[in-house]
Amino acid sequence: MKNSLLIGAMLGVVTATAIYSASGGGSAVKRTKRAVLKKIEDILD
Repeated sequence: MKNSLLIGAMLGVVTATAIYSASGGGSAVKRTKRAVLKKIEDILD
């Protein structure tokens, strides 16, 4: 379970980084961070 959680978190970080690079930063990053946190919370629940 912990391994899949780590993999999910890593994928989230990679996705957030890719979106950050593509969008050039700004409010999109905050939105992405929020989405990633929600995904991690969903995995934990």
